[in-house]
Amino acid sequence: LPIKDLSHATIALVTEGGLVPQGNPDRIEGRWATKYNKYSLEGLTRLSKGEFESVHRGVDTTFINEDPNRLLPVDVIRDMEREGIIGRLHPYFFTTTGCATFVDMCRKIGAGIARELKNAGVEGVILTAT
Repeated sequence: LPIKDLSHATIALVTEGGLVPQGNPDRIEGRWATKYNKYSLEGLTRLSKGEFESVHRGVDTTFINEDPNRLLPVDVIRDMEREGIIGRLHPYFFTTTGCATFVDMCRKIGAGIARELKNAGVEGVILTAT
């Protein structure tokens, strides 16, 4: 369904680009993913080099790791939030990797993320990919 009023909508960020906190503490796989995770965006106006990294093994992650906002545009979405273009950014982003992941696992991961977002009342999602 279309979003009725974007200026009051909660928007979430989701990526298959394997963006994780530096050091990958939850061991998200760089390929053949079997899980996803969510990480807090509370208090962040942008993602910083050295705090987040991409563990995706199907692309050169050099430019993402230099500026993680290239993959997950927290900086731009926060600007949109301040300007009243969107209501608010969901306080968590969701991440996994799509590299060589089996279709059945993709369905399972996608259903899990969708269930969490629906339960949280999220009205729109920006899905970024590598």
